[in-house]
Amino acid sequence: MAVRNPFIDVSSYQPDTVAFFQTAKNQGAQGVVVKLTEGSEDGSNYINPRAAAQIHNALAVGLRVACYHFARYTSIPDAQNEARFFVKVARQFGMYDDTLMIDDAEVNSANDYQGATLAFLQEVEALGYKSTGVYSMRSFFTGGILNSHGFGNRKKWIAGYGVTSLGIDNANAWQYTDHGIMGIDTSFDFDGAFTTGKASGSVPSTPVPAPQPVEHVGKPADGTYIVQSGDTLSGIAGKYNTTWQTLAAINSLGNPNLLQVGQVLKVTGESSPQNTYYVQAGDTLSGVASKFGTTVSGLVSLNHIANPNVIYVGQKIMLGDTGQSNAYTVQSGDTLSGIASAHGTTWRALAAKNHISNPNMIFVGQTIQL
Repeated sequence: MAVRNPFIDVSSYQPDTVAFFQTAKNQGAQGVVVKLTEGSEDGSNYINPRAAAQIHNALAVGLRVACYHFARYTSIPDAQNEARFFVKVARQFGMYDDTLMIDDAEVNSANDYQGATLAFLQEVEALGYKSTGVYSMRSFFTGGILNSHGFGNRKKWIAGYGVTSLGIDNANAWQYTDHGIMGIDTSFDFDGAFTTGKASGSVPSTPVPAPQPVEHVGKPADGTYIVQSGDTLSGIAGKYNTTWQTLAAINSLGNPNLLQVGQVLKVTGESSPQNTYYVQAGDTLSGVASKFGTTVSGLVSLNHIANPNVIYVGQKIMLGDTGQSNAYTVQSGDTLSGIASAHGTTWRALAAKNHISNPNMIFVGQTIQL
C-alpha cells in the first residue's frame, strides 16, 4: 500500500488546545480521530467533555477530523441504541454527513459481536452519516471475534503493536503504537480516509429515535460455564477434563452437591487467592464490592465499567489487590477451625458465610471468604 499517512486519536485524556494539535501536526500528524461518546444514552450517557474543543482546534490547524464511539453494547438492540447516542452527539457538535464515524469495538461483550457491530454501523448510516468504520485489535480479527470481510466497504482500522504486518488483507488503517506522535496512539492511514480532504456537506437531519429498553445480556467470560438443569459438578468436570475437587476448589464451593441453575463456574485455571469474580444472577456491583471489601468506584475504575448499574451474568470482575483482603486460600493441613482462629472468627461463621455444609471437608486451594 502506497499511502501511509500518520494520524492520532484522542479522548478526554489528551489536551484540547490549538498548541497541542499544532505540535501534533508539526510532528507529522495529518488527521485526528476524536472520541465523542461511550455506551448508550440510557446507560452510561458518557460524552467526552473535551470533544467539542478538540474538534474545533484540530480543524483550526488543518487536521482531518473523524469521530469514534467506545462500544459497550451486549446485543443488537443495545448496539442500535449506542449508535443513536453517537449520532445525536455528533449532530450536536455539527459534524457533517461525510465525517468518518468509527465504532471502537474492543470489548467482546455480545454473543454475536460481529452482528452487533455491523448493526451499530448500519444504524449510524441510516441516521445520515455516509462514511463508517470499525476499530479493534488485530487479535479480534485473527481470532474470529470479528470478520474483516463482513463489513463490506466500511473502513477497518486495526491495532497491532510490535508486528511488521497485520495479516489482514483489507485493512484501511493500522494503529502501530500507543506512544508515537506526542507520546500517544498513532496510526497509518492506507487509503486517505482518515487524513486527506476536509469534511463538507451538511449535518444530517434524520430524526434520531428515542432509546429503546433493552436487556443487557453479555457474553460470559472465557473459561466459564453456566450451570444447566440436571448438571452435577462431576459431570461438568468431565466435560472439561478436570476433577470435581478442582472445580470445587477454584470456585470456593463449600458444598459440591449444591449447584444452582444459572450459576457461573470457573472451569479453567488453578486455585489461587481470589482476585477475580464472575457475576452471578442477582448480583449488583455494590454487592460485589461489599463482599470483597472494596468500593464500587474502585471496581468501576479497574474494570472500565461505564455504567455501574449495568453488569451481566458471567461477566469477569477484576478485584485487584483489595479483592484478596477478605479471602484466604486453603493450604495443606488446614482446618476450618484453625483458619477461623487465625482470623479472629469462628468456624460456624465461616461455614455459614461460605455455604460449607460439612466443616470437616475443605479443599486445598479453596478460597474462604473471611
